[in-house]
Amino acid sequence: MRLAALAGAMSVVSWHGADAQTAAQPDTALPAVTIDAPRQRATQAKPAQREARSSRGTRRHRAERRVAAQPAPSPAAPQAVERIDGHVDGYVATRTGSGSKTNTPIRELPQTVNVITADQITEQGAQSVSQALRYTPGVLAETYGGASQFDSYTQIRGFQADTYLDGQRLPNGMSSTFWASTVVDPYSLERVEVLKGPSSGLYGQTSLGGIVNMTTKRPTETPFGEVQLQGGSFDRKQVAFDFGGPTDASKQFLYRFTGLVRDADTQVDFMKDNRAFIAPSFTWRPDANTTLTVLANYQSEWGGKTSFNYLPTSGTLTFNPNGRLPRNLYVGEPTFDQFSRQQASIGYLFEHRFNDVLTVRQNLRFVDVDTDLRALNRSGELQADNQTLNRRAFGIDAGARSVAVDNQAEVRFLTGPFSHLALFGIDYRTEDNHYNVGSALAPPINVYRPVYGLSITDPGTTNFQLSSTTESQLGAYAQDQIKFGRWVATIGGRYDVADADTLNGKTGFIARQRDDAFTGRVGLNYLFDNGLTPYVSYSTAFQPQPGTDFFGNVYKPTTGDQIEAGIKYQPAGSRTMVTLSAFEINQQNRLTADPDPTHIGKFVQTAGARVRGVEIESKTELMRGLNIIASYAHLEHEVTASTNPADIGRRLAQTPNDQAALWAMWEIQGGSLRGLGVGGGMRYIGQTYDLTNATVTPGYALFDARIQYDLVNLSPQLRGFKVAVNGLNLADKYYLTECTTGSGCTLGLGRTVLATLTYRW
Repeated sequence: MRLAALAGAMSVVSWHGADAQTAAQPDTALPAVTIDAPRQRATQAKPAQREARSSRGTRRHRAERRVAAQPAPSPAAPQAVERIDGHVDGYVATRTGSGSKTNTPIRELPQTVNVITADQITEQGAQSVSQALRYTPGVLAETYGGASQFDSYTQIRGFQADTYLDGQRLPNGMSSTFWASTVVDPYSLERVEVLKGPSSGLYGQTSLGGIVNMTTKRPTETPFGEVQLQGGSFDRKQVAFDFGGPTDASKQFLYRFTGLVRDADTQVDFMKDNRAFIAPSFTWRPDANTTLTVLANYQSEWGGKTSFNYLPTSGTLTFNPNGRLPRNLYVGEPTFDQFSRQQASIGYLFEHRFNDVLTVRQNLRFVDVDTDLRALNRSGELQADNQTLNRRAFGIDAGARSVAVDNQAEVRFLTGPFSHLALFGIDYRTEDNHYNVGSALAPPINVYRPVYGLSITDPGTTNFQLSSTTESQLGAYAQDQIKFGRWVATIGGRYDVADADTLNGKTGFIARQRDDAFTGRVGLNYLFDNGLTPYVSYSTAFQPQPGTDFFGNVYKPTTGDQIEAGIKYQPAGSRTMVTLSAFEINQQNRLTADPDPTHIGKFVQTAGARVRGVEIESKTELMRGLNIIASYAHLEHEVTASTNPADIGRRLAQTPNDQAALWAMWEIQGGSLRGLGVGGGMRYIGQTYDLTNATVTPGYALFDARIQYDLVNLSPQLRGFKVAVNGLNLADKYYLTECTTGSGCTLGLGRTVLATLTYRW
């Protein structure tokens, strides 16, 4: 069907015309993107617009206007102002861009997506993206311990996650090296979306578990500003700022400037958490249908020591007659160890709307990450005296550079009673990375009476492992979201060609791989008037595996599929989103250790795995000022095929059977205590196993809390000031995040208290 004919046959095509609930939330082709400032919108809105604001947005601005004694009625359509790349007042997002690469209501997506808003990140006191995911079901984060200098999401539904920023894949250790993974500060983000299950039909090579897609803060049409001071445990001192607005009266040019500087220790002696980042962005809107937004970021971490963060199992997981090892134990050498990381990115988001039928976009991003470190690492378990730990010295030089571009055409049209939101795209990504390692023996250390200041020989970065990989992926995809009455069908497919050249720097051998695959997703939703939406979907994924086995044969891509069914619940006019899902994931060509003991460090590819599970997440503003998050996940997982018969039936590594979380935040709306907010939560992670199932990491439950107060209630001169105190792991529970045979255990974050003073204007 020719687009010109379609354009002439209709004036405005409504994607949601058939559904009474979503008809109040039109998803017609949107003009150029304009993202209002997070908290100034309500104070500058017209009276009619205020009625459409969320009750949470009203609460945030009670300093600028009087609050009625009785709670105001729920807004009729809070989703009407929500954008997939803009600020959400409160915890409940109702739309997503990650699940379909289009502006789609979450209830119409036939797949689970969890959204963590900037307000949730702030009120739960998250200091990293990993911490922001703590209350998300089916996601196991922070597995590298409370003092890790790396953000690892580790598991979504039992599989390693991929990370994306504004829809573009980041170097994150999956295809390159863990040491050159990208770390994004949560203060720079507007939201974090977790898309569960295979997503190759839209994104190409991805994990079976899903992706974590972060959305950066964008330029605003309304002027605003924020300065934040923070201090607390481990001698933390932090300053952050965020301001933006138009540069001209016609609002053709918009800007935003976000940044942070931190000087902090960690719970481990000598380890630092120093960071500085600056993130300028600029939007040009030459007309109502065209938008170009440029996003840049530079981040540096410096001056700190580093640690591989693993301690012996004796004294952590198992009994040691000398007592339990403390959280602050540092098994490195302060005079030798060092750590620095620099990362930079720049890109743009371009959109042009030709008419009510056709909109085109091009999104591009360049990322550069470099990590340099020197560190001593444990070597084996404690000696017979239960005190002495052998060590090795390591030098690591790792880096990754990637360029990604995604070209999209969005087409809206009708075919009889069917309305279509079609998406066509071609994307390309290339990445160069290197991983150079040196290693040498180092003096042992007494873990109960450590003595530092020893002379350590620098091993350099060239005598142990040298490798570099050049990867590229070219993919073409198509998706159609078809609506007929209350039915919504999502059908999509993608074809990819992926190339990888891996150079072994010690042997000079280059392993060349070329893989191609067709992947896709089909799903069906039914939209009831009462907000219930049952759905079912089937999706597939593939993920190339760079490298070779012992005989020099390149690995095949890991493949798999998922079937998912569930119910989503979003009552009309409410601030509620509930998702209940059941799923089964099957994986093929899983890498497993070579059973030949002489093939050290090599893998074979005959393994398979299966994960079955149930997840539920509920986010709701139960009443004015009271927000509640509740979540639970149960997974049944096992290895289904392996060259080693003993592997079959084993549980997947670092995958808990059960997770649960509950969080509530209440801010008093009237009376003498108006502006006082109190909240708290509990999160539980069940026990996990290592690769051989020989080592079990116990489960644990942790408690968090927050208290906040709007200082305008003390004096009108303090308008815009808010103070808050967060407490994490209030009971100071000693817990382990990961224990593995041969590698030891990592310790979780102890009690942490953070005080924050924020001024907004």
